[in-house]
This record gives sequence, C-alpha cells and structure tokens, in this order.
Amino acid sequence: MYPMMVDISKRKVVVVGGGKIATRKIKELIRCGAQPIVIAPAISPEIQGWTDDGQIVLSRRAFQPGDLAEATFIFICTDDPVTNRAIRSEIGPHQFLNDTTDRNNSDFINLATLRQEDYLVAVSTFGNDPRKAKRLLHEIAEKINPAQA
Repeated sequence: MYPMMVDISKRKVVVVGGGKIATRKIKELIRCGAQPIVIAPAISPEIQGWTDDGQIVLSRRAFQPGDLAEATFIFICTDDPVTNRAIRSEIGPHQFLNDTTDRNNSDFINLATLRQEDYLVAVSTFGNDPRKAKRLLHEIAEKINPAQA
C-alpha cells in the first residue's frame, strides 16, 4: 500500500449503502470536501439530514448497472453479497474501490485519523486491526495534546 492524501473534492464519489458504515464513511467524505452520491433504498437519519442540507446527492433505491459511470472512488457499504458482487463487476481500470465488507477486494483502505486545524495524524494497521489503529491514535493524541484526548 502506498500512503497518500487525495483531494476528492473534484472527483465523483459513490457510496452504495445507507447504514452505520455508510454513515461513517459519508461523514468523513463530506468533511474532506466531497459531495458523494449515495445509492441506498434505506438510509440513516444522518444521511437524510445531509440530503436535506444538499451535502450529498441521494438515489433512494437499490444499486443499478451504470450507477458507477465516471466515478473515481466507490465505497461498498452494504451487507448484500449479490449487490456487492454486482458493484465489483462494474469497477473499471480507472476507478478505486473500497469494499468495506472485504478489504481483499479493495484498491484502498482508510486510515484512522486525528485531525486538527493545523495538522493531521494518520495510523494504519494495513486494514488488519482497525481497533488497534484507533487505540494507537488515541495514545498519540494523549501525547500531542493531553487536555483534548
């Protein structure tokens, strides 16, 4: 894996799913400047709020062939294996997939991050142990700024 920071604000980002994992991903995508397209028949209250605020574009329906056209980043956040296979079968050579159900299918993984106004600290266990990454990040946060940790 090659670590890097990417400006996603100029890229088409698609999130398929509307539950807890999708909500967490979408929150960070919005924070990083994206206006994700979300495709899901059912959504969390937070996703509805972001839709109402115009921060995301919502297609409240199941995934359909062609939904990934021209997308740079795609996030699979469903628990439906049939849908997930259909999404993976549409990924083109210039698209990057984050399959939250199986990191072995992913082109990239997300890092645990500590973001402050003037810096960003990121920790990775290469997707092997997200809880350990969060724990390490918390320990770093305590060292950097004990009052805020």
